[in-house]
This record gives sequence, C-alpha cells and structure tokens, in this order.
Amino acid sequence: MRNISNIKMLLATVLGSLIFFVCAASAQVGSSNKTGALLWRISGNGLAHPSYVFGTLHLFPYSFLDSVAGVKRVFAESRQIVGEVVMQDMAALSFVLQQASMMPPDTTWQMLLAEDDLRFVDEQLIAAIGLGLQTLSALKPAMVGLTYTMMLYMRIFPGVNPAESLDMWFQEQAIAREIPVLGLEKAQDQTAALFISSLKRQAEDFLCSLRNADYTLNSVHKLNRLYRSADLTAMAAMLREENPCPMSAQQEAAINDERNNRWLEKLPTMMADKPSFIAVGALHLAGEAGILTGLERLGFTVEAVVE
Repeated sequence: MRNISNIKMLLATVLGSLIFFVCAASAQVGSSNKTGALLWRISGNGLAHPSYVFGTLHLFPYSFLDSVAGVKRVFAESRQIVGEVVMQDMAALSFVLQQASMMPPDTTWQMLLAEDDLRFVDEQLIAAIGLGLQTLSALKPAMVGLTYTMMLYMRIFPGVNPAESLDMWFQEQAIAREIPVLGLEKAQDQTAALFISSLKRQAEDFLCSLRNADYTLNSVHKLNRLYRSADLTAMAAMLREENPCPMSAQQEAAINDERNNRWLEKLPTMMADKPSFIAVGALHLAGEAGILTGLERLGFTVEAVVE
C-alpha cells in the first residue's frame, strides 16, 4: 500500500539539495584546459565590470568557502547573484518536484523489474535509509535513486545539512543584501531532465547502482576529494568514464549539454546588466561543452582566480 504522507515528508526533507544534487552528475570530457580552480573571472567582450563563475558541489557546507581564495571578496562586490534556479520559493519548488516524481497510476514497480530484483532493491533501501518499496513505491525509480544517493551522502558525511548548502547560502546572502537573485532555469526544466528516461530504464539504472554499491560509495569519497582540489577535468572523467551504470546519451545531453547551451544564451545579457556572481554545479564548468569554454567561444576572457 502506498503511503503518500510518508513520501511527502521524505520529499520535504531532501528537497533543499536534491533538485540540484544530481543535475550536475554528468559532464562532457574534452580538451578544455579549464580546471584547477573553482572560481573564474569573466571579462572583456564589452563588459564594463567583470563577473565571476563559481562551481559548487551542492551538498557541500558553506564553511568550505573559507578555504577558497577570493570567493567571499568577489561575492561581496557582485551586484546580483545567478543560480541554477531561484531557491527562495521552496513551496513552489516542492510542488513541482512532487508532481514530477510520482509514478503514473497505471504503472507499478512490479511492471518494471523482476521479482528477485524487486526484493533486492527493497532490502537495500531498508538497509540504507530505513524505508522500503512499501513506502516508496509511489515514486518514480529515478526519484528513489536520487533520494538513496543523497541519504547515502549524508550518512557518509555526518553533519551535512541540505539547508546549509553552498547554493542556498549564496542566495540567502543576496536576499539579506537586497540584491537580485536570478535563475538560469525553472524547476520544471530540471525535473524534465531528471526524469527524461523511461520508467523501465530508470528502474534498471537504480538496480545497477545498487548492485555496484562499492563504486557508489567510493565515488562519493573521490568526488569530494577532487572537488576540494578543484580538479574539474578529473571530476568529469570519473563520472563519465568510470561509472559502471552510465546515463543514456539522451539523459546525459538533457542534464548537461542542453542546459549549458541554454544558460550560455542568457548569461551574456545578465552579466552586461550587472556584475554577477554565478554559482552553478562544478561539473557544468568542465570540458569542451562546459560554460567556461562556452563563454570563451562567445568572446569573453575567462581566467582562474588564484590569490
């Protein structure tokens, strides 16, 4: 029996960072040399004042900023903040995510996986997060998979608080300073990318991740290490080349390349209007399809900030 109230409580718990956490879980690896820094200065091409791009890892606490040279200074000098989405209206974001996350009434998990596979999924969910398919069956497999991954992250790193993430901190500080907060897309754009695969493919992908639990565990630790060292190229290579359960080409394009291209259409106008501090998932910066190389192609000067 589907327990909708428990599901809504779970969604409310993870929403603060879930909508961002895996949206950056794919990045094209190319020959771009844009790596070795999380903070980048964007100038030239007619800009009266520089803007800055900062790559976040969405569940990292804002205390991490104390270790990134220059970031708080340029953030304080910026006249507007740009994020993936505007996070202020959490009620609206929650509604969009809940609507997109629910399994269609004519589909069940039993239609997507074999009985033995379902039993395995249920056992792994209960062991990891204390909730099995009896509670979670009303959610699409991709949403269950994202919830599992985020809860695993929080278990590995005790003290992680989604409400104190980097993305949330930047936007809250901007509101306190009474400067504009702009979003590069709507919540609907992100959920469309997250759930673009068929329900059967979502279930198979989640099953694969559970059967490769050692990789999932190791990748969380490795991703954290690479992020702290600002190795954008290695982060992208890890998630693209080493993953035993890679995304489909369709989902990879929807989550990364297509979104980057839409952002690159908006960023020049935003930066021309006001000196901007742009905070997006670090993997959107990496590679030939990343926004740093994209801004360079548009004629901007892109330089790492190293102080």
